[in-house]
Amino acid sequence: MQSIRGRPRDRRIDDAVLRATIELLEEVGYTRLTIPLVAARAGATPPAVYRRWPTKVELVYEAVFPTPPNAELPLTGSIDDAVRTLVRSSVALFSAPAVHTAWSGLMAELPSEPGLSARLLGQQQDSTYRRLQGFLDEAASEGRAAPGVDARVLVDMIGGTVLMALANERMIDDAWIEQTSALIVDGLAR
Repeated sequence: MQSIRGRPRDRRIDDAVLRATIELLEEVGYTRLTIPLVAARAGATPPAVYRRWPTKVELVYEAVFPTPPNAELPLTGSIDDAVRTLVRSSVALFSAPAVHTAWSGLMAELPSEPGLSARLLGQQQDSTYRRLQGFLDEAASEGRAAPGVDARVLVDMIGGTVLMALANERMIDDAWIEQTSALIVDGLAR
């Protein structure tokens, strides 16, 4: 979201627009979702929405990822527990109906908007990556993980694996989570 000058923004409009975006993603999908449609559902005007979110991509991204993915996860204990928690949270995140619906549209549009991907992902995920990198570095110093593991690569590996499983309509159950987590943990130990 961009900051604006003048009177303070009405948070109720923001909330109504984000809620309407989620509802419409689930009802009409990403392709048919438009700013005027969201504005009408939210009881706002298209200019009010555009002042807050200049593009559909920015609006949808904030609606489906209101906080950085994995930002609130506890990163304590064993590598096994941390990886299992990351895999489980990624499954929950990408299985959510609005996220599942929005993901392919977001990925298709981000390359056409130079710098937007880095801005959206960078702003939201930097603190999460720093926390995870600190956890991995500590684990490496204690001999629980190989040194030099990049947190971004780990997150990409987990997210990519989960997304491929969902795209292939695999049954993601506890056994899948355990097997996937074990394979990743094995790689972290090398």
